Amino acid sequence: MNPPQSFKGAAPSPRPPVPDWPYLVEKSRQEGVSAVLFQHITKRHLEELVPEEALEALAQDYRANLKYNLSAIGRLREVLKAFQQAGLSCIVLKGMDLAEHAYPNLAMRGMSDADLLVKKETLPAADRLLSSLGYAAMDSSPAKAGANPAGYLASLDYRKKESPLNLHVHWHTVNTSVPATLFVNRVDMNRLWDNAVPTQVADSQAFTLRPEHAIIYLCEHALRVGHSFDRLILVCDLFFTIKAFAAVIDWDWLVEESRRFGLSRWVYFSLAIVSHYSGLEIPGRALGKLKPPQISWGERLFLRLQFGDRRIRGSSYLLYLALNRRLPDRVRFIARTFFPPPQILLQRQYRKDAVFSNALYLSRLREGFSHLGKLLAAFGQR
Repeated sequence: MNPPQSFKGAAPSPRPPVPDWPYLVEKSRQEGVSAVLFQHITKRHLEELVPEEALEALAQDYRANLKYNLSAIGRLREVLKAFQQAGLSCIVLKGMDLAEHAYPNLAMRGMSDADLLVKKETLPAADRLLSSLGYAAMDSSPAKAGANPAGYLASLDYRKKESPLNLHVHWHTVNTSVPATLFVNRVDMNRLWDNAVPTQVADSQAFTLRPEHAIIYLCEHALRVGHSFDRLILVCDLFFTIKAFAAVIDWDWLVEESRRFGLSRWVYFSLAIVSHYSGLEIPGRALGKLKPPQISWGERLFLRLQFGDRRIRGSSYLLYLALNRRLPDRVRFIARTFFPPPQILLQRQYRKDAVFSNALYLSRLREGFSHLGKLLAAFGQR
């Protein structure tokens, strides 16, 4: 029997391209999502499609995350129970909270430290408690860091010898060396505390942010100049948080809180980025209410970079710059970026006992021009 005329001489269907697995493994590690990739491969039973060496490399990252997180739970349990016994409240931010409550599996979310939010007035007491447990602030002291101007660094990095767990203790959710003075005072910490949710973290009593506040915080965190959505793990944090709490998120309230905190633009841009990379559907009414009436050229450039998969650390400076509408304000903002208060540079460089040197400003300038060079190179690739 002769084949149908339409099939005579038909070329065979092209094979799908074979992934460059060594590159994919390395790239997923750089993006902080190798354990997420491994989880999805195994959940969908795709192991036979992955070379053994690549699958084992991803499995090693997955197991390493699990081992570290289990160890961190033990260390954090000690800290949280000490806080509870001392009558000190704390909110667990990001890492451990996300690993336990947002991600489907504890091993999917790697972390380098545990972030705790305390009330500023309890910072000296928290410092004494952590000192009694063997932790010491490495980058500054409560007295010095507590006096930092609003809109700059608002945290201390605590470490303990022979402990794998570092503690990052915050007293404000806005924590940056690039001046966030245009919105920091609008972020009402009392409101965050009043709406905090009691929960179990590391088998201990603690608080977490209400889901809507957690999303706003993760958006602000991902768009800090030091991040700029430069890694996919920042997308995953928001993706899995929204998925985990989809049934209880009050999107209208989230919009109102974003506006109250002066972060509605931050939340809009972040959700647009998450939707672009993950396909996650954000309620249209929420995006419509969050969308700025006007988007500046700098904001458009930033989004163009993001949607073109050019996620460059430092690129969100374009968003910060856009908040300053008048030219004199922009000049002042740039000057304060390159020349922040001396104590901010000393703390950022972990020189808490050093005498300030103008050489730190030179280092700051070099860092800034390095980011600028990467941005210009990215624009040249358009």
